[in-house]
Amino acid sequence: MLIAAVCATNLYGTWTAWNAHSVVADYVAGLPGVTDSDLYAADDATITAVWVSLLALVASVTVFLTWLWRARTNSERLSGVHHRMGRGWTIGAWFCPIVNLWFPRRVVDDIWRASRPDVPADQRQIDSLPLSPLVRAWWLILIANYLMQYFLRLQTNSINVTVGYFETIAVYSTISAGLTLVAGVLLIRVIRQITEWQSTPRTAMEGSAHQQTPQL
Repeated sequence: MLIAAVCATNLYGTWTAWNAHSVVADYVAGLPGVTDSDLYAADDATITAVWVSLLALVASVTVFLTWLWRARTNSERLSGVHHRMGRGWTIGAWFCPIVNLWFPRRVVDDIWRASRPDVPADQRQIDSLPLSPLVRAWWLILIANYLMQYFLRLQTNSINVTVGYFETIAVYSTISAGLTLVAGVLLIRVIRQITEWQSTPRTAMEGSAHQQTPQL
């Protein structure tokens, strides 16, 4: 649900961006009925969208990382394969500059591979297990969105505030919202698949405690 909330707040942010562009364009064109109050209202809506998006993002990241940590722990109980990253990287990989461009994907990929029900009981090396096209697609879309957000920040730092500036912001926001939506759908599928695998009892786990993973 929180992932859906992030997608919804991004769509709302896109609407506010296009609304701001429309109001500014009408104001500059001198259309009757468009006043300073309309400009302030559009600006307030944009600021509100930013804060709502930030709150939704913080909440979803917190819950997702909690799920990811538990999924990593469960995957170690389910399978004897050795993950490429230490357990601390399950959280740290997302916050370390530069390496956060690929380390998180390695973490999720290894959890996916170790959680598969068809992993042989005596399997120890993870490299021979197949990677997930679903995880790959999610991560590529996420990186593309990171780049879009970077270019969007460059635009917002511009000192040339014109009607074209607001249009550019709206276009970048639209593309970013679309990428966020696709990444969100893919991530939900990844979470559900891993959760389903880890929630399925296995004879190899007899005597081991089974830990439920939270739903997002």
